[in-house]
Amino acid sequence: MKVDMETIKKSNTKKETNTWREEQMSSVMKEKSATNKTRNTREISFDMISRVLENGELSHIVMREGLAVFGNSQQDNMDKSFISRLVLGTIERKITLDYVIDSFSKTKTAKMKPLIRTLLRMSVYQILYMEQVPDSAACNEAVKLAKRHRFHQLAPFVNGVLRTISREKENIRYPSREKDLLKALEVEFSVPEWIIRLMMEKYGKEKTFHMLSCLYQKEDGVSLRINTSKTCKKEVVESLQKENVKVCDINLVDNMIRINDFGFIGKLSVFKKGFVQVQDPSSVLAVLISGAKEGDFCMDLCAAPGGKTMHLADLLKGNGKIIARDLTENKIKYINENVKRCGFDNVITEVYDSSILDERYVGMADVVIVDAPCSGLGVIGRKSDIKYRLKKEDIKALSEISKSILRCAATYLKTGGYLIFSTCTLTKEENEDNRQWMMDNFPLKPVDIRMDLSDELLKYSDNPKTAKDGYLSLLITEQTDGFFISKFQKM
Repeated sequence: MKVDMETIKKSNTKKETNTWREEQMSSVMKEKSATNKTRNTREISFDMISRVLENGELSHIVMREGLAVFGNSQQDNMDKSFISRLVLGTIERKITLDYVIDSFSKTKTAKMKPLIRTLLRMSVYQILYMEQVPDSAACNEAVKLAKRHRFHQLAPFVNGVLRTISREKENIRYPSREKDLLKALEVEFSVPEWIIRLMMEKYGKEKTFHMLSCLYQKEDGVSLRINTSKTCKKEVVESLQKENVKVCDINLVDNMIRINDFGFIGKLSVFKKGFVQVQDPSSVLAVLISGAKEGDFCMDLCAAPGGKTMHLADLLKGNGKIIARDLTENKIKYINENVKRCGFDNVITEVYDSSILDERYVGMADVVIVDAPCSGLGVIGRKSDIKYRLKKEDIKALSEISKSILRCAATYLKTGGYLIFSTCTLTKEENEDNRQWMMDNFPLKPVDIRMDLSDELLKYSDNPKTAKDGYLSLLITEQTDGFFISKFQKM
């Protein structure tokens, strides 16, 4: 479970950033009210990129909110596709884009006004990575946006930088791997040097190169897990095909599919009926290996947005009981939306700090799942903004928070009960070290998980032999996020 450190320690936002944001939103609203016939997709993209890279908002939330206003017409779907590509691509390639801009601009990106910096980033992304967009269109639209936001005096600067990059894009000199490997990889893959160094120290150069490359080779579409207590894969696939959705199988985990060309997922019949849950194959493993069965009492201590809770409820088939907890009302809201949509009535959701022991449940749980707060380095291929917000010192702090939650989780288990500890990160401190700490401090023994994992899935792990010892570390690949999972039984 990726947690941004800003949710743990509040930070003060500068007054000038707030003022800039208010002026920006005012301008956007005026633009929207001026015409209802057309949407300026670049204006919308500009606003969303600014919210993430300048205001520090979370990309997946900004994307969900920004695209929610669109319908499901052909034009709406085209607009959503363009915006998604431009917004996520610009965020994903920020370090590379800044390097290119700084190579052709006397004023470096760090010294630019936020609006101009965002305009240049999104426009250079179009020039370098969006072949269907003419360079002239990227330049002209950036100048228009600069003027629309009352930066007439800087419009020639924007135009000049972009036109120069357009002319010289085939001649850009990137850092050499031979001269400075870390710097070269940082610019090439837009991943901070310290993260690359951390990956190399644990996995070596070859595996690190492969994982970095896979950040830009992720399979398109959305993965869905099927609630088999309500339907079957065959019925789901047939329903989706009737709605002209492209469906392909996921062979790593049973009862999962990937969909493309579906517009807004909330309009799909199988989604509205609660037959499917959006979930990555990696995260499905936590419940898959849990041993949860009908009649069990289960606890999901870091449950938002609810994918694992829904999976538990599906396995329990309406029997037993699940306590799903998370830290804020907003997180619980997402779980409740999934509970209501899927129609499971054996789930109780609670706002609760899981690092604080709840005496009511000591020694009661058959299964406890802790998708622990972590640095999220395993999901930077899908949530690129993580790599810019995270600091090296955050890793130790998150590791300690995880320990406080795991301590409570072990206490809730009854004798013979199972504890599943997982993260979506790659660091030894948050993963293997915390696993060892659990075994050193509590009456827990590791449980062999090989029988619950497909041979195909084991190919994507750092070392498949560890599954016998009760844990697995998945690498970042085209099909999987970086993920760590371990299983214990209370003695």
